[in-house]
Amino acid sequence: MSEKISRLLSLKEASDLLGVSVFTLRRLVDRSAIRAINVGARRLVSASEIERVVRQGAGTPRARKAPSRAQGE
Repeated sequence: MSEKISRLLSLKEASDLLGVSVFTLRRLVDRSAIRAINVGARRLVSASEIERVVRQGAGTPRARKAPSRAQGE
């Protein structure tokens, strides 16, 4: 058993480390940009996964829509 066992973090702890909201982290997990495991009703992220995301990023950010102009301008 030479595998390194990584600490498991709650979504709150992981989001704090990444500097994003828990909601954003959930979306990243849902689209498989960040790997998480389910333990009962909880989702946990390994510390090594957070390190990977910091090194490599979690994917490309979505482009923001340009603000719409009011009609008649």
